Formats: sequence, structure tokens, C-alpha cells
Amino acid sequence: MTSPPPPAQRLRLWYAKIGDARFIGHLDEARFWERVFRRAGLPLAYSHGFNPQPKIQFASALPVGVEGLNERMDVWVTESVDPAAWVEPIRRNLPAGFRLHAVQTVPLDLPPMQSVLRAAVYEVHWPEGIPSPPLAAHVQALMGAPSLPRPHPKDPTRTYDLRPLILDLTVLAPDRLGMTLAAGPEGSARASEVVATLGLDHLPHRLARVALQLEGEQATIGVTN
Repeated sequence: MTSPPPPAQRLRLWYAKIGDARFIGHLDEARFWERVFRRAGLPLAYSHGFNPQPKIQFASALPVGVEGLNERMDVWVTESVDPAAWVEPIRRNLPAGFRLHAVQTVPLDLPPMQSVLRAAVYEVHWPEGIPSPPLAAHVQALMGAPSLPRPHPKDPTRTYDLRPLILDLTVLAPDRLGMTLAAGPEGSARASEVVATLGLDHLPHRLARVALQLEGEQATIGVTN
């Protein structure tokens, strides 16, 4: 068996996943990006073994139904390429709901993004036509709570404390809430769980992850256009 050529370069992509694309699951999205890169002609690097897989790595899986405005993905290639020259070929192969913002080279020996992920910024929007939820009162009560026991997502017989995983909540408008939540190896909070804890999950709403914070970076609420 011939071993695949080793990676020569690591590319980091910033992209958006919006509209109906938010209903695509993470595994399907990974396969989708592989097809996009193949069609664009990007010289993908592959893993070793009986079932080689393209070396593609996401900073964080996006929950189904949640839009991502500034997602990140690393791709390893077998040739040194000009990142800027690949932006348009990739964009031409993207369907509705996906937008490529930028492609940059990063060092090959950087740690996996998942290991240095620290926080995620979300925004929650309530549509026009429904009474504006009393966001300020709900946020004040939640942020003042010493603890917020919630059922564990993987074991309903156990609970966990959601409160330390909520880093910040900001009312951006009467129908718009920003939240910075812990994310990464030390623990993660789900935006949908925070909305439920606020008692607002019964109202129609839309969730978007607007930024990811890696170690050494800042995550800022209110960064959407």
C-alpha cells in the first residue's frame, strides 16, 4: 500500500453556514466540504491507514439548527499553495447557505483548534410580530443565581451546573440577546440550554454562533452586521 504524501501546508478557512444550511449535521458537513475541495482541485492531504480520510478539522461542531457566521476549519494540503488564489475556486463550488470569508496559512505544528477553544459567542433573535420578551429581567435573575443545576445532556440521571459556563449575557435590543459561553476541553455550554434556562424557549427564536474564541483571543458580543 502506497502511503499518502505528507502535508506540506495547513490552511485555515473562515466561513459562514446560514439559512437552510443550518439544518445540515456535522458529519454531512464534513463530507460536503471534502467534495467542495475536490471539485475546486485543492491538493488535499489524507490520513494513513486502510480508509484514508482527508485531513480536515473543525474548531467546533455546530449544533443542527444553529447558524454559524464566523466558523473555522483547518485543511492540510500536500503542496504549498497561495491561500488567496483558492478563495474564488472554493466559492464557485459552494451552494446557497455557505459563504467563504477568507483563507490563510497557519503553522503546521499549531495545536488542534478544539484543544485551544475557550468560548463561543451567540446571538438569539426573536422575530417581529411576537411580544418582546422581558430580557433584562430574565438576564438579571440568571446572572445573579449562585448556581443553575441542569440535567446532564448525556445522562439525565445526573445534573451539572450551567452557571459557571455562562461568561456573559448582554441585551443588544428588545428582541436580541448576546451570550458568551464557555467552550472547549474544560467544559461547554449549549446556547439552547441557556435560552431554556431563561424560560424563553417557548417563544419562536433563531440562534446564531457569531464568533469562536481561541486561547489568547477575545470574543466580543455584538459583532454581527
